[in-house]
Amino acid sequence: IGGKRMYRSDSHVHSEFSGDSKEKLEKIIEKAKELKMDEITITDHLDLDFPMKPNIFTLDLEKYIERLKELRKREKELQIKIGIEIGLQPTLVNRYNSIFENKDIDFIIGSSHAISGKDVATKDFFLGKEKNEAHREYFLEVLKNIDLFPEISVYGHLDFINRYGIGVYKDYKDLDYILHQDIIDEILKKLISKNIGIEVNTSGLRYGLKNFHPHINILKRYKKFGGEIITIGSDSHRSEDIMKDFDIVKKLLKELGFISYCTFKNKKIEYRDLDI
Repeated sequence: IGGKRMYRSDSHVHSEFSGDSKEKLEKIIEKAKELKMDEITITDHLDLDFPMKPNIFTLDLEKYIERLKELRKREKELQIKIGIEIGLQPTLVNRYNSIFENKDIDFIIGSSHAISGKDVATKDFFLGKEKNEAHREYFLEVLKNIDLFPEISVYGHLDFINRYGIGVYKDYKDLDYILHQDIIDEILKKLISKNIGIEVNTSGLRYGLKNFHPHINILKRYKKFGGEIITIGSDSHRSEDIMKDFDIVKKLLKELGFISYCTFKNKKIEYRDLDI
């Protein structure tokens, strides 16, 4: 007994600054302290040109950073990291430069919430397509985005396309990993070559899937290709979901042969031991 305990952090948390969350930052900090966390990274949404009228995924960056800096000053025990989740689309190349150059931001999640200019959470993207065709289109755009936005820290919820397509496909949750393995492998190799990580996003379980994002198959391939940069995030939009199912993730990563996971500070990787 004694010795070091497991480092407690969550690298994907949304607050009232995200258009799809009402959670007060104070409540999030309170929950983090209750969970005896070492650090928490707030990663509110900014999706430029999001195909929704009005676009709820805008962000008052100046106000956001200012608030987080204030809270950071107040907290002595808990480290508060300033993150952001940006929605990637090929048409937005160079439009996020101010984010990439911002010295206050510790961590950047790049995610695909709109594909071919269509919101994947609606039926629009899927209509008139076979399910496998829609999934392939999603992965092909992810691959394209990695080249266009090499400054992101990690790619968010890599395979979350299987949350959507409800009302279009009966089996929308079933993603054929074998069929798409060639393109998924290409994505993973490209991420590794550019030193961009992936996140294990625990919200998959909360969305009624049987796996996290990405699926264990993808995590195995990532390990096989030598990938080491993995962050763990709850993608919580309510404080009660912070660090949800993290014990299962850490156990899974160890079983797959990973020895560490990552957090970020000033956009630089910090490795955290999975064994303590």
